[in-house]
Amino acid sequence: VSATGVDGYSYLADYISGLGVSGLMNRAFMVHGALFLVGAILATRGVPAGWIGRAFVISAALNALGNIGVGGFQSGATAHVVGAGLAIIGGNVAVVLGGLGSRSLGAPRMFRAVSVALGAFGLVCLAVLVVDGADGATLPVGLVERGAVYPIIAWEVMAGVALLWPRRSVA
Repeated sequence: VSATGVDGYSYLADYISGLGVSGLMNRAFMVHGALFLVGAILATRGVPAGWIGRAFVISAALNALGNIGVGGFQSGATAHVVGAGLAIIGGNVAVVLGGLGSRSLGAPRMFRAVSVALGAFGLVCLAVLVVDGADGATLPVGLVERGAVYPIIAWEVMAGVALLWPRRSVA
């Protein structure tokens, strides 16, 4: 929705933050981060969390703080860039930890493996974005940044479906 209001916006060439000219997108960043943190807290309540559960919630909190920074500060501002880093790193680390910790919730092996793969892919894309951008970007920054951000969203959808999917009892 926000992209339709930005003339010439390119999903390949432009950073996601380029959509922040819309107040709607800035609020969406903030709400997304807050809901991710609330979901992490709720998912770990009532189960033996251990260090993975605690680290999962801390990572989700870093993601939330970062998303609030992304939405609260204009693209290019130091606080915005730091916020983006916190959101991407915190979110992808939470995805990896959420996958590893989901065993205690009875998640299938495939869910755990896909979770770790998604989070690792997001972190690798962030590293590529930073390294490539250090000498002037040669890769399409919009595509590479989306490779760092979209795994978080994909995992949230996957985790939501997994939590809502009816479980069959094995007799």
